[in-house]
Formats: sequence, structure tokens, C-alpha cells
Amino acid sequence: MKKYIIKSFLLIFISILITSCEDNETRVFDTSPSERIDASIDQYSTLLNSSENGWVLEYYPESNQQFGGFNYVVKFEENEVSTVFYEGADDITESKSSTYDIIAYGGAVLTFNTYNEYMHEFANPSGSLYQAKQGDYEFAFQSNENDEITLRGIKSGNTMRMLRLTESPEEYLTKVNDVEYTISLASGIAVNGEDYSVNLANRHIAFSIEGEEDINMAYIFTTTGIKLYEPITFDGNEVKGFTLDKTLNQLISLDGTIVIDLIVAPFNVNQDWSIDTTDFSAISVGFFNKYVEVYNANIALGETLQRSISIGTISSGSGIGFYSLAPPTQIWTAEYNLAFSPIMGESDQLAISPVGEGLNWSYYRHLNPLLIYILNNAPYIAEPNTPTNPTEVKLTSTVDANAWFVIKL
Repeated sequence: MKKYIIKSFLLIFISILITSCEDNETRVFDTSPSERIDASIDQYSTLLNSSENGWVLEYYPESNQQFGGFNYVVKFEENEVSTVFYEGADDITESKSSTYDIIAYGGAVLTFNTYNEYMHEFANPSGSLYQAKQGDYEFAFQSNENDEITLRGIKSGNTMRMLRLTESPEEYLTKVNDVEYTISLASGIAVNGEDYSVNLANRHIAFSIEGEEDINMAYIFTTTGIKLYEPITFDGNEVKGFTLDKTLNQLISLDGTIVIDLIVAPFNVNQDWSIDTTDFSAISVGFFNKYVEVYNANIALGETLQRSISIGTISSGSGIGFYSLAPPTQIWTAEYNLAFSPIMGESDQLAISPVGEGLNWSYYRHLNPLLIYILNNAPYIAEPNTPTNPTEVKLTSTVDANAWFVIKL
């Protein structure tokens, strides 16, 4: 009998404890989880609509940020229409509109739910990138503080931010593109007066420090310089970004502890340039002979090498790309990664050096003779057709003046 009494008291105690916990939970959360998510959706919807000039979205595709960061400006209307501006557009004053929504998906999630040419660029597959660039168009809201909204890309898992814009999208993106153009021409040669090779291509800053881990961090352009995806540590100091000083040709860390001296290239090679081998006024005899050699080697494989060669920006960064037609209609891409860099004291010259095999190159190593021809004749004297934003550049070898080729946009 005593055991039954004790057991009864124990059950009553547990029941009271559970009820007490439920009461405490009720006091902590006066609403259900779904009600809290609905409230969060309403809060973020009101917040997004509240910015007259829209929001700057600092966007990073791909889970390892291999393509770097890109600026969007998005205006959100109460009728669930979004107007999108993009720093990579041919005309930054032109916007693209589509719909958006904020949905419940384990929390409040911003989704661009109809196709937008700009917003879906990095999520749109192509022949050479069947998985696209693994970009996001759905973003989970993480936090909001001081006109800065933190997001997480649903696909990539990347942390991204939206900043309230206080000027027009056109004004903001013009400043960003001005900084981008200057830095796209530059490489770093010294850090705090010490000789280093600093690579700023592909929206990454990379350099090596003896005795420390190599630094390679994605960044995004701002109106004043660059902002890093994550802070880096240099000489014991945490660095989150750099300000560009055009007069001194320097990138200066926000806390002033790091100064990167820059040299500037004669033109921006990190664009979609091409070499037209059908135009005999655009390639030297030596270049054409090497092209014929690799063309015939490709024919021996049963494929036809296309006459246009990509150089500058390629799918995996910067380098050279060839296209091969496998009958009846399959086009294969073969890429080799290259580093293009300016030369200290030679403002009109461009160095080209190998980085490594890229997309499908291991299957197309018979293209090496033309690649080696280009590399062995570097560096090149650059002759742009205009001083700024050229559309055509003649590159003449400093090793052999008879070796040259023209690249065009």
C-alpha cells in the first residue's frame, strides 16, 4: 500500500512539473510558432517596403564564394513587385521587374518567385554550366539591425546582407563600377612596403605570407573600395575591407594597418575578349600557323575546333577557352587558367603566366602548342583602340615583334 501511495505522489509531482513547464513556456512565448513566423513576415515586408531608394543586396553565389560578390539594388513595392538593378548590367540605369514574396519556410524567407534576368543570372544554367553558378534566389532572414538585414542563401548557405540605400540606384552603382574598373586594372606588388604578389582578380584577394597560411578571400566592390566576405588576419590585425586611394594607387585597410601598393594594367583584361582566327589582320603568321597545328590535331579526334578563341574571363575565372564541335551538334569547352598582370614600370605592358588546367583541358592537351606560343612570347605591349574602356587591343610580343594577336569584345 505504501508503494502505491508513493507512486501516486510521484505521478502527481510529475504532472505538476509538466504543467509548470507548459505555463513557463506560455509566459515566454505568448504566441505559437506559426504566429511568430507570420509576425516576422509582416515585419520584414514592412521593412523592405520602407526604403524609397531600395536596398543594396551584397550577393555571393556558390557555396565557396568562388565567383566573388556582386551588387544588386532592389526596390520592393507593396504589390509584391521587385525592381532590380545590377552592377554587371550593360546599362546600370536599366532595371528588370518581377514578383517577390516572403514565405514561411522554417522562418521568414524572401523569394524572387518569377524569372528576373538579373536576379536569376547566377541560377540560370547554360551549356557549359549545367548547374549554373549555384546562385540563390531565395534567402532566409537572419536578423535586422541599424538598416542592415542579414540573410542566408537557401542553396549556397552563404551569408549576405541588404543595406538601406540613401541615394539612387544609378548613383550608387556608378560609384561601384568606377571603383571596380580601377581595381580590375590593378595588381598588388607590396604589402606594408614588403614585396608580395597580390592577386585581385576574380573578386578575390590572394597573397602568401612566409610562415603563415595563404590568404585567399572573396570580396565585393563598394563605392569606396572592397569589402571582404569574411575578415582576414594579417600581422595580428583583423581586416574587413580596404579603401581605394586612386591618387596614391593604394588599397588601405579600414583600420589603416595594411597598405597594398598597386600597379595598374594598360586595360581591363578580365572581360569577355575573343580572338578571331578567321580575320588574318587580327593574328600574326606565327599565331595562325600554331592555330592550324592544333586545329588539325583536333580534327584527328573527330572534332572541329571553332575559329573563335575566348581569352580573359572564362567560366572558372581568367584564362583562355577553346570550343570544339563534336558532330552533330555537341559543343565542348576546353579551358586553361591564366594570370594576367601589369608590369612594374611598364604601364603599357601585360604579363601572361600559367595557373593550371581548367575545364576539360586534360582531354584537349593537343591544344598546348598554341597555349605555349602565347605564354613563351609574353609579356606583350598593349595597344588599346581607346584610352578607357577599349573594345579592341593589339598585343605585340616583347620577345618577338613578329608575334602578335588582336583581342576584341
